[in-house]
Amino acid sequence: MILLMSYSQLVSAESIEANEFSNNVQETRYRALIDEIRCPVCQGQSIGGSNAGLAKDLRQQVRSMIIKDNSNDEIRQFMVDRYGDFVVFKPPVNKNTYLLWLGPFVFLGLGLFFFIRSLSNKKQSTQTKMVNTDKAKELLK
Repeated sequence: MILLMSYSQLVSAESIEANEFSNNVQETRYRALIDEIRCPVCQGQSIGGSNAGLAKDLRQQVRSMIIKDNSNDEIRQFMVDRYGDFVVFKPPVNKNTYLLWLGPFVFLGLGLFFFIRSLSNKKQSTQTKMVNTDKAKELLK
């Protein structure tokens, strides 16, 4: 048990980084950018929340580019050029991402179409059942 507890402390201690910036603006940009960029290894986390080795390297790359005074757009573009549109949580709208942006609306439209169709089929089947029961009652008299 003690071994397990000491291991968990090592993992959390590993995630702490000491990054020094010349001003608070750079640090704020750094924090915002590492939360915007997705970890290519973890895929569900930002590089700021991941302990993967690649995420650490990408955080260091972002830090060095901020210190070199690259703009946020240049840093994002560097990551997209290297890892593709997947690496940003808000991918751009272009020919490669149309399905990503339009797909949910297409599925919503199809879902509504089939829902309305099933409602109309249900209404028709209810009406035919009423007609059939009326005919049955007439035959039983």
